[in-house]
Amino acid sequence: MELKLNIYEKRKVIKKYEADTYDLMFGTVEEFCNLVDLDEIATGNDIDFIKIAGKALTSGMDTVKELFKDIFEGITDEELKKVKIKEMIKVIVEIIKYSITKINEGEDSKN
Repeated sequence: MELKLNIYEKRKVIKKYEADTYDLMFGTVEEFCNLVDLDEIATGNDIDFIKIAGKALTSGMDTVKELFKDIFEGITDEELKKVKIKEMIKVIVEIIKYSITKINEGEDSKN
């Protein structure tokens, strides 16, 4: 999973952040559980994931900011203010989908 985030100034990309992968920590999952409906995630398609990510952004801004700081090492609050919301949502959607895939892989394996 490749995650990318651009920092903009007047519609021009002034800095790029990249992360190869990100594994959600239990504490982050716990915080997101308070922000989104897990039944929607389990049964949703890409459009549903975008709606879910949008809810997470609006209702849990502090949680989202800390998540992005954890994913993209060195990113600041000031830089986060200069990120397009559609790019933030794309990163959140990718993390949710990746995490669900990894959880399902674990369920499919033998103990």
